[in-house]
Amino acid sequence: MNRIDRLKQEQRKLMKSAPSLRKILRTTISKYYLTCGYKKCWCHKGKKKHGPFIYLSYSEKGKTKMYFVPKELIKDVRKGVKNYNNLWEIIYKLCKINREILWLEKKKR
Repeated sequence: MNRIDRLKQEQRKLMKSAPSLRKILRTTISKYYLTCGYKKCWCHKGKKKHGPFIYLSYSEKGKTKMYFVPKELIKDVRKGVKNYNNLWEIIYKLCKINREILWLEKKKR
């Protein structure tokens, strides 16, 4: 097996390992501790605040949007962010392989 064939095999392997596009989220996850609206609550007396509350944020058309994440969705949101980061790693590796294949095929001509 020559170098180009090995690279194409690695290319196919990477493409198969990519997460489903339905399962990716381009977002940042943040944890917040907040004070409530009840003035007599202990959170207003310098003690521990309420939380943690999980929010996701992303930028769209130059504006940052934030959404509260219910507890039952936190695991799915974290998985979506992880899938997004994995996809970018795969794209980076594929670009490197594609570039090398392109140069090797050009040399063959």
